[in-house]
Amino acid sequence: MLSIICHGRYEVLKASVHGAALGISVLCAVYNFAAWVGRRQRHSWINAVLYGTLAAWEVHHVRHHLNCRVVTIEPPVDTERAA
Repeated sequence: MLSIICHGRYEVLKASVHGAALGISVLCAVYNFAAWVGRRQRHSWINAVLYGTLAAWEVHHVRHHLNCRVVTIEPPVDTERAA
């Protein structure tokens, strides 16, 4: 298994990736909402709702990764050198 997807490892990186997706989804939601206000097209409203839902989902993921306990990996101890 890839070490990056293990729970507790690289959590800041994972939160950053979800944070980027959050930023993009918020930007898309705002754009589509503004388009709906201007033109009252149904698909713009549907897109704004879908992107808003995605933004809420990404907030959940970012919080999860930032609140996760980080696993520390200690380097192997050389018993011959330690003695």
